[in-house]
Amino acid sequence: MEESDIDVEAKLAKGLKYISKLSKSKKENLISILKDVQNVQASELTIKQKAIEIKRIMWNDQSASSKLFIGAFIGAVTGLFIFGSGGIGIVALGGGIGIWGWLATAAGGAFISSIIQNYEDKHKNES
Repeated sequence: MEESDIDVEAKLAKGLKYISKLSKSKKENLISILKDVQNVQASELTIKQKAIEIKRIMWNDQSASSKLFIGAFIGAVTGLFIFGSGGIGIVALGGGIGIWGWLATAAGGAFISSIIQNYEDKHKNES
């Protein structure tokens, strides 16, 4: 396994650890939001359009209390990917669309898919 693969696995584990500490309702809410993001990622929209839609789903349409745990999730996990890979989300992808732009890319899509898959696998094994 390459060093970058180990790094991604460590960041994925951190994301899953964060989710595991949430209450059941917050876990389900976050996974539901991530599934909505996944649908946008799979759409035919441009990356900039996807970024705008992802921001709407993950931030604009959320209550203040939801923003607290979504913001913590983004800060604790996704920020590591962005800053750990040279700050691609800060000004890349045209116009500095930040974290939302990164989530609209293939790398963000793979990360969200991995989080959902690992959560569902763990949840299935606990049942």
